[in-house]
Amino acid sequence: MPLLMRAFRFPPGLSSKDLLVAEAVQAHAWQAIIRDGAVGKAEAMSAQARLGGIVFRLMPGGSKSVGDLTVEALKTFRNYAAI
Repeated sequence: MPLLMRAFRFPPGLSSKDLLVAEAVQAHAWQAIIRDGAVGKAEAMSAQARLGGIVFRLMPGGSKSVGDLTVEALKTFRNYAAI
């Protein structure tokens, strides 16, 4: 079975705790995007990188829960996709 590699890596600058939160938020949001069928296979890597950038920008906002950050990331991603 081949190993799955992450298409996006968060840039340095996040603490280890924030990095774990960011990865959890991205994973939850990505599953919702895939479940909705909003992204095709051809655009998956760029969409995942775009989502990672959104999550990274949301992180310095304070101590929000993974659920709250996931909702914000999905809203921002979907608003961007609708343009």
